[in-house]
Amino acid sequence: MDQRRVVAFLALSFLVLILLTPKQPENKENKKLPPPDAEQAQVEQLAEPSTETAASLAPLVELADRDAAEQPADVDLEYVTLGSVAEDSPYRLLVTLTNQGAAVRRVELSSPRFRDLHDRGGYLGHLELIADTSPGLRVLAVGAGTPAAIATIQQGDRLLSATAAKGEPTDLHVPNDLAKFLAKHHPDEEITLTVMRGEQQIDIAVTLNRRPLEVIRPEADNVLMRTDKLPPDFVDPPSFQFTLGRIGNAKIADGLDEISGVKLRDSNWEIVDRNETSVTFRKQLPQYGVEVLKRYLVEPVPAEQQANVNYSGYGLKLDIEVRNLGEQALELAYRLDGPNGLPMESWWFANKIGRNWGGAGIRDVIARYEGNSTVQFDPTTIAKGDAEPLQGPPLAYIGVDAQYFSAVMLPIKSVPDEIWIDEAQMVLLGPKPKARSSEGRFANVTFRLNSLPQVIQAGKSLHHSYEIFTGPKRPDLLDQYKTHGGMPYTLNDLMYYGWFSGVAKIMLGVLHFFYGITRNYGIAIILLTVLVRSCMFPISRKQAQSMAKMQLLKPEMDKLKEKYKNDMQKQSSAMQELYRKHNINPIAGCLPMFVQLPIFLGLYRSLMVDVELRQAPLLGESIRWCSNLAAPDMFLDWSPWMPAFINDGIGITGLGPYLNVLPLITIVLFLLQQKLFMPEPANEQAAMQQKIMKFMMLFMGLLFFKVASGLCLYFIASSIWGIAERKLIPSPTAPATAPSDTTATLPDRRSKNGSQKNKKTKKKKKR
Repeated sequence: MDQRRVVAFLALSFLVLILLTPKQPENKENKKLPPPDAEQAQVEQLAEPSTETAASLAPLVELADRDAAEQPADVDLEYVTLGSVAEDSPYRLLVTLTNQGAAVRRVELSSPRFRDLHDRGGYLGHLELIADTSPGLRVLAVGAGTPAAIATIQQGDRLLSATAAKGEPTDLHVPNDLAKFLAKHHPDEEITLTVMRGEQQIDIAVTLNRRPLEVIRPEADNVLMRTDKLPPDFVDPPSFQFTLGRIGNAKIADGLDEISGVKLRDSNWEIVDRNETSVTFRKQLPQYGVEVLKRYLVEPVPAEQQANVNYSGYGLKLDIEVRNLGEQALELAYRLDGPNGLPMESWWFANKIGRNWGGAGIRDVIARYEGNSTVQFDPTTIAKGDAEPLQGPPLAYIGVDAQYFSAVMLPIKSVPDEIWIDEAQMVLLGPKPKARSSEGRFANVTFRLNSLPQVIQAGKSLHHSYEIFTGPKRPDLLDQYKTHGGMPYTLNDLMYYGWFSGVAKIMLGVLHFFYGITRNYGIAIILLTVLVRSCMFPISRKQAQSMAKMQLLKPEMDKLKEKYKNDMQKQSSAMQELYRKHNINPIAGCLPMFVQLPIFLGLYRSLMVDVELRQAPLLGESIRWCSNLAAPDMFLDWSPWMPAFINDGIGITGLGPYLNVLPLITIVLFLLQQKLFMPEPANEQAAMQQKIMKFMMLFMGLLFFKVASGLCLYFIASSIWGIAERKLIPSPTAPATAPSDTTATLPDRRSKNGSQKNKKTKKKKKR
């Protein structure tokens, strides 16, 4: 009997040993396993913990013996929305979250000033549709304020078909069926959706709207906008994914995303609490005695501040709590990924200003540590793996920066010198860019925060909070977002104008002043042109007078060139003496160009940075042409007829998918000015120079083809002013004669001597 008990005891002990031994990391495809030594070391650390962590792993035996019924069952995929996209709501944004990784899927802005510039079709709302074995498409999310919500479409409904006012029903089998249908229809158009709700089939009329701007969205939307297809190894994770980088002595092995047995990034979390403004996700790790909570909060804008466009209503608060459910202390660290999928609507024409000599991409990682200046990592550097991790003093903020919008995380700390983050890594999401270096600027990049290990006592929690700004880069708005607990930094560092920043800010001040009067930025740019040309009128008149004098002196100048054609030093000296005698400045013709250069660069930078000029139309939003003064005018979509190397917007030959007419008008006016006011060539060399200038103008046409329509508008107005000034205002009075050097004055001397000789002859005759 005793022997049977011993055998049973040994068998049970062996069984318990097998159950408690952690599994090895799976060898997934396209995943590189860690070296055997490193993998074995991790297994040994879990199977035989060190003395200092043995106590923290003791509760695992107790947790393993719990009844399986007490553990959370598998959780279905679910979506939650916070806030609203309605213009008159107390919210500035609509956030769509998924319980897969407890992450953010979309952030849409409610202001009509920020609409999607690429998609001008009908907007129903992002319903997160899925196709399953039942007919139609199942609705998983309905955001407040969307046309679908206004039309009372509910979560759980099935969309069977869509019908336009005049047309046949379009059956809906896959989500792309609805996307194609909406692309053919326009905002303010009414459609009818056939919906199955429970056992009842009903028809619901929906009035479509204009698609809002999404500061965060699935990267697949950005890639399909640019290339119409997804690469085979494409990955599209949501934003703000979280996992544990260390539990006791267990760490994430090289080449893997998580510790063995920990599935926080891709698994579905429980939703334990939700309301209109917040949602809390929970995930338990029984084998480690840990529970993780992620809470997102969107705060409404107070009624008295809703008219204030610079009120800080673009914030999303993220609370992270890691609980130690065991009976002993536990040491752990976490990894928190940043936002991704920011807008790249300007991918084919934008040139974002970079703080580094290497330039910038469409989306960059930007960060600041206490006591240090702002640093910027462009996507090309990140894609190549050349971006070094950031370490040092307390982190003030870090985020992903697009041209006009940003998504930035600010740690909320009560102690100024408290350091949470061990290092911040730059991360490339998705495949590496193609061999062409320009492709790197389109890469989807983010960052990863690796926290410092901290010891959590039994029954206690680690609690960290972050404020997340997801909105437009308005200077006064960015000033409202200040760092917590440390130095009083604000997010105004995101506004970067580069060189001539002072001129750019002056240009913006003048433009905003004129806009306050005219309520149209196109007219404001024309008034700015009139102001600049009026201030330059004395200079331009002196230029015209100088050119008139030089035209009259041209014969004498040609004589000097012929006389000293073999001695360039004497020729130059004689020319300078001629200019000095007649008070001529030979470089006066270039002076207006040099004066306008800072103005041109300042206006150029203003259009690239100021979000108020984005989506500012010349004639009206309903007209596609010139509907965005910060972008090319986009007169005609020629992408169906043009090859890929033109449509892709890369390099000098990448003109983009649109034919732009304002740059062509600008170059024609430049050539007309040259023809009207350039003097006739005096010799073959001058004629050759003028031909070269004409070819340079054509080359400038290629460079100008993708510039902002607001900048072209400035040059067109300036050229028309210059032509009118020279044609309508009388030419300046030029000298009646053109005395020159010794050669020119000889006839006067001979004339004088001749008159003296005649006088002497007459006196002799009288005598």
